[in-house]
Amino acid sequence: VDFLPSLRSLFPGLDGDKSIKVQAEENAFRLIYSISKIIEALLESSSDRLMMICCDDLQWADKTSLALIVEILVNVASFGRVSPRCLFVGLFRHDEIDDNHPFSVQYTYLQMMTEKISTTKIELSSLSKEDIGDVLMAELGLPRRYVAPLADVVHKKTS
Repeated sequence: VDFLPSLRSLFPGLDGDKSIKVQAEENAFRLIYSISKIIEALLESSSDRLMMICCDDLQWADKTSLALIVEILVNVASFGRVSPRCLFVGLFRHDEIDDNHPFSVQYTYLQMMTEKISTTKIELSSLSKEDIGDVLMAELGLPRRYVAPLADVVHKKTS
């Protein structure tokens, strides 16, 4: 901004004394703090309130998003008496994660924080074609002969 003052008109929030990187980091900290405080306020609003936060498909999350989630979890863990009432469930396809994946790095970090955060990893196997058929029959209220072709397609796409 100091070198190109016209940028101020294009980006009104741009501070000439701070780099864009510093502003981005400050915004990330504000976001983490804000989300953490919202969770804390919700948990403190009632002594019998429980909270579950669920994030699916973490195998597709980028490094920055995973770091954001971890920082929020670390903040929530520091809330003391209300933190045991908050459960985070992260879902991912273990066959799409290796040791170098950003998720593996962040999960290892969480496991090292055993004094603050308790982690449990539960690996589930894929559903069989019959299991998928059972779910479809229950949800659609149709006999197996009608849901079998759909169960076959779902099984092939998700296995």
